[in-house]
Amino acid sequence: MTKRAPAGLGAAGKSLWSSILADVGDGWRLDARELHLLARACRTADELEALQAVVDRDGVTVAGSRGQVIAHPALAEARQLRLVQLRLLSALEMVDPQAAKRSATPAQARARRAAEVRWAPHRDVS
Repeated sequence: MTKRAPAGLGAAGKSLWSSILADVGDGWRLDARELHLLARACRTADELEALQAVVDRDGVTVAGSRGQVIAHPALAEARQLRLVQLRLLSALEMVDPQAAKRSATPAQARARRAAEVRWAPHRDVS
């Protein structure tokens, strides 16, 4: 799957974009929702890189409002962004649908077949 990276991505974002798309199997494509999630994860990678540059410049501690030594605020923000990025990337469904069906337990396979039958009429709406 070859899809151009969204405009405005930095080096970290472009790198993540290309590495994720390189893992997409032949004949697969990410839908609009997944491309949006991937783009957000890539922008988060750029933001993390920028925060890391600030911490590299200032150090991991800075002076607080009363002169006390505190952890750099960018560290907390980076931690939060890593969680966001993890959730975004976890929402991408990068599992081969055929392999997932083969590895399902019998109960999971029955439930999947029932859901496919139940939702089939809704999929073909044009």
